[in-house]
Amino acid sequence: MSVGIKLLVLGSNGFIGKNAVEYYSAKGYEVYSPKRHELNLLDTCAVEKYLANLCPDVVLMSAVNINSLNENLILYFNLARCSHLFGRMITIGSGAEYDMKNYEPMMSEEYFGKHIPSDTYGLSKFVISNDVEKFSNNIVNLRVFGIFGKYEDYSRRFISNNICRILSGLEVSINQDMFFDYLYVDDFLLAAEIFFKSEFVYRNYNICSGYSISLFKLAEIINEVGNTDSAVFVKQEGSRGEYSGNNSRYVSEFGPLKITPFKDSISNLYKWYEKHPQKNQICQKIIEMEQLK
Repeated sequence: MSVGIKLLVLGSNGFIGKNAVEYYSAKGYEVYSPKRHELNLLDTCAVEKYLANLCPDVVLMSAVNINSLNENLILYFNLARCSHLFGRMITIGSGAEYDMKNYEPMMSEEYFGKHIPSDTYGLSKFVISNDVEKFSNNIVNLRVFGIFGKYEDYSRRFISNNICRILSGLEVSINQDMFFDYLYVDDFLLAAEIFFKSEFVYRNYNICSGYSISLFKLAEIINEVGNTDSAVFVKQEGSRGEYSGNNSRYVSEFGPLKITPFKDSISNLYKWYEKHPQKNQICQKIIEMEQLK
């Protein structure tokens, strides 16, 4: 059943974008997800023409190039300059906007601007967030911290990587312990959906669980879900600190976020990898990566 909202998802080849297309299509949204050959987001005229023809109610902007400041800014400003051609746009920001060299536990939105990120990805997200805050009426930026789920890069993302390690017959591995504010991708998409229709007071919101969990504890949950009693291998003792956010701004305006318990969300992800049609190839790649260490 259609919900009567025309949703444009940009970056649908990526982790969040691919999940968004599936999630919102299943809920009855009229979802458009052009690929790069159909819409070049770096082409100012092409973006304007596409938006003028479609006139989407909501744009979910998840396209990103983690290695290019220029591309990320062009992507954003090509869309922002056409804000009259869509109802509203949701940009997916990052806790990296707070500057990875100066993270504090439970960072709130008021911490933004205390430090300027020096890395390409963080700086691009910072500039976009700053523009949304100062100049945009129908654009909102949602900052995510640790987010996980199907389609993430299993070669380097902690939860998926260790699920695949278990499926490959390897032990769960941690480079060094750290506390993270992790959010299941389905929980993020549910929280983001509120902004499709609801009015919002602010232009930037932390979308996070509001509490942290250690990588070691997550490793134990992954072991439990995988029904293995192997030891967790920690390469370096100590802790690298904490990467977490305060979600009170969102909660005070919209109510508590739905948070799927880690055992349930990790179990869902484990089953997805177990049934993956390329499971054998994934496991082979994990083993090859281990042999190269």
